[in-house]
Amino acid sequence: MYKFLLIVALLPAVVFGQTPFRPCSGGRPTPSSLNIVGCTSLPCTIQSGVPLVAHGIGITSPVATPTLTAHLTARLLGLDVGFEIPDDLRDACAVGIVGASCPISAGQVFDYTLNYSMELPLTGITVQVEVGLTAADGTPVTCIEIDATIIG
Repeated sequence: MYKFLLIVALLPAVVFGQTPFRPCSGGRPTPSSLNIVGCTSLPCTIQSGVPLVAHGIGITSPVATPTLTAHLTARLLGLDVGFEIPDDLRDACAVGIVGASCPISAGQVFDYTLNYSMELPLTGITVQVEVGLTAADGTPVTCIEIDATIIG
């Protein structure tokens, strides 16, 4: 019986390529699902210099906003390692929004794709990665956390 329940619980992630994630602290909104290409269980393996493609699906904006800003924070043992998303990827309206365009209305549902090749100075470690979108007024629109093992 328990094996059956475990299979039923894991089957959608395997079939649809979904990646498990944690909600960010403070009750920030999350997407309906997340798909990081090549990752169906945590920690995800991220290879330095190889494109990371992540799809946040079913994001519902809690506010109306003319712009959305993307952020990415990597932490090791709770300490920020100083990695920042490049300037050309910060404007989520210009790159990343799928199924909508800015301005975004309150209650509007859209998807977001992050496609980024990272050159990471640290390899062989597992970090906690936070990725999110923020409205122009500072309101969190979506935010997820995953564990990722960085390889060279």
